[in-house]
Amino acid sequence: MAKKVAARPRATTARLEIGEHSIDRVDPQEQDDGQWWLTWTIRLLDGRTLRPRSKGRTKAEVRRRAKRKAKELLTASGSEVWKVTDNLVSYIEKVSKPAIETARIADTSRDRYLLVYKLIVGGCSREDHKHSHSLKGHTIATGTRFRILERCLVEIAELHGSETAHQARSVLGKYVLDQLIRDELIDASPIAGKRLDLAGSKGDTPTRGGVALSADEWNAVIDYLLALDPAEGIEPPKRGMYTLEDRIAVVANAIDLTLLQTMTGLRIGEATNVDPSMVTFDGDEMIFDLPPEITKTKKGRFVHVTDPAIVARFKPRWETARASGGPLIPSPAKPGVAWDQRQRNDAVKKLYLRMAEELGIPALETERSHVWRATLNTLTLGDVPEAIRTAHLGHTAQVNRRNYTDARDGAMLARKLAGLRTPESTPKSTQSESSPAIPDEPA
Repeated sequence: MAKKVAARPRATTARLEIGEHSIDRVDPQEQDDGQWWLTWTIRLLDGRTLRPRSKGRTKAEVRRRAKRKAKELLTASGSEVWKVTDNLVSYIEKVSKPAIETARIADTSRDRYLLVYKLIVGGCSREDHKHSHSLKGHTIATGTRFRILERCLVEIAELHGSETAHQARSVLGKYVLDQLIRDELIDASPIAGKRLDLAGSKGDTPTRGGVALSADEWNAVIDYLLALDPAEGIEPPKRGMYTLEDRIAVVANAIDLTLLQTMTGLRIGEATNVDPSMVTFDGDEMIFDLPPEITKTKKGRFVHVTDPAIVARFKPRWETARASGGPLIPSPAKPGVAWDQRQRNDAVKKLYLRMAEELGIPALETERSHVWRATLNTLTLGDVPEAIRTAHLGHTAQVNRRNYTDARDGAMLARKLAGLRTPESTPKSTQSESSPAIPDEPA
């Protein structure tokens, strides 16, 4: 009587769960060449399902190889999967920060957003600032609650001003919360459409705008720039099309651009689009007639400079620009054309970091050209009417006041600043203050 062979149990057809494979459910198939093949299924940690094929000389070997491959696939997919119990700052650094770095936005906006991102995660460089309500230490689940996000933004407003807080809200919304929604870690933004008080009040003193320098710090920066030799520390290039003179011209441009902004509050895009036809000289006074097409608000305005040293500094530059037909602060290597935005921003950043270290002004480590708008508004607060200050700085708020103000009265602000100039002054304190300045947007 023939021996009865027990039938092999039928493989389960149950749906694979996350992280499971079917290697032990299916039989390898022997091929004509003696090799064994195993086609199996795996459901990765990110939810995807794959059907790899493994090969081996024996059934045991093909299963070992398949299980090794399964482990590799699960590890790889797990590195891309986030859980609500994961650290929120780690997520922001690995997902949100690269999203900012690769976004199709202006370089100035990217630089500003990266600075704001540091405040959100508690990376402020100011030793006197304690960002106790930053997102540092939170998981994705705890850090995306409305009250947690609100406290983080309100604290930024109190320490760095209203505009910085609004920028932080934009970064949170677009580059953090939106990314979390895409990764299915939250259903919706907790702060979208919600009213937040980001006026930045400290006690009874309202603080609006960005970080402002003190009068001593402002004076120290101007004196430093007027005395700085652009050739100092510059070495000839070892290769490439640019010369030593070109490198020196880059530093000279950054110096003069910053000098102009310290006295006028012009946005960096406005300052580098000024051409000689927009500038007139009246003794020791320099007057800028800015047409709507180069201003951020698309409204023309007049800006005055009455500091004799700076006016004298710009007279030769103005004459050169008239002869070359280019901007007042043009490309260092090609005076007849505009300065490349990326090269310009890089040169300005290096100059600000240098000033922060050599002058002992920590704010310049993180703040860029918008700091001058807050500073000028703060220094003239109480002495120059707000409507004139807004007209001089070309702000978009309080349009009705600006419409009833002769923008030529901006000379009043320039004269007030001239009275505050104390050449060769040194900063008595390196503590920058939150300004009651007019809110501004990234240059």
